[in-house]
Amino acid sequence: MREFVSSGMVFSRRRLSLAVLSVLAGCSSPQYALLQKEHADDANTGGAASGDVNGDTEPASTGASGSESAGVSAADTTVAGWETTGTSTGTTDVTNTMDAISTTQTSTGEPMAVCGNAVVEAFGAEPEECDDGNLDPDDGCNDTCALDRRVFVTSIRYSSGELQSLKIADALCFNRADDQGWPDALKYRAWLSDSTTDAKDRFKQGRGRLVLVTGLVLAASWSALLAGELEHAFEVTEKNETYHGGVWTGTRPDGTAVPGSEHCEDWSTNWYKNTGHYGYSDRMTSEWTLSQDDDNPIVCGVDFALYCLQTL
Repeated sequence: MREFVSSGMVFSRRRLSLAVLSVLAGCSSPQYALLQKEHADDANTGGAASGDVNGDTEPASTGASGSESAGVSAADTTVAGWETTGTSTGTTDVTNTMDAISTTQTSTGEPMAVCGNAVVEAFGAEPEECDDGNLDPDDGCNDTCALDRRVFVTSIRYSSGELQSLKIADALCFNRADDQGWPDALKYRAWLSDSTTDAKDRFKQGRGRLVLVTGLVLAASWSALLAGELEHAFEVTEKNETYHGGVWTGTRPDGTAVPGSEHCEDWSTNWYKNTGHYGYSDRMTSEWTLSQDDDNPIVCGVDFALYCLQTL
């Protein structure tokens, strides 16, 4: 038992020497020469031969001689778990391997959407809102795959009490769109605020244009609309008719509710002692949504139209 342990210790020592010699291979320092001599002494004074833990003197069949036994050869080496081959010390191969892994990680990161491939890809820096398989900017899905949204002012006028609530006002927009046979009619909502909700927060604001029934552009984007950058008046109905008149909104140009407004008891009453705010459909200034007339807010019960906008 003691002999086996002693042999194992000698073998371990010799393996350690080989490892150190491999690091110092190619160097001409005095320390390297001293270690090489010590290694040779161990091999000649009864230590176990390479690879033989039982103390046999027969050299290992895979061993090498001369400078190769000192780790300078082109033998295969293992460096920190990375297998390397050839005459290099392994540094170049490990670096190349790590670079390859880094490249793979980069190439397998979040993909970018490709506009024009007829597949709506909702990922990347600018998720697609549509993809009709081409890059025509004027066919409803532009060359960045942003979707045009249709907007209109209702051909029917409603008293404030007929609106009843924001949800019922949305249903009125749905009915007008559905009457025209438009797809996704349920995606139309009223541009209307109440005491707890801002009109702008009722829409999923995409990147595309807001387009009238005639094909004319109301605003280049939601951002443009909220900035007051109207390109045409909001005066076209779902029937492609022109309406010049008042529109219930309760909303300022930035899409927020008019502070302190009663909103006709959140659009639930026609009582003459309550009031609500309105805009004008034929105006391209901020008055499209908030009239500057002296009678604004106006008494409830007046018949006005609604603005309806398509959301995503």
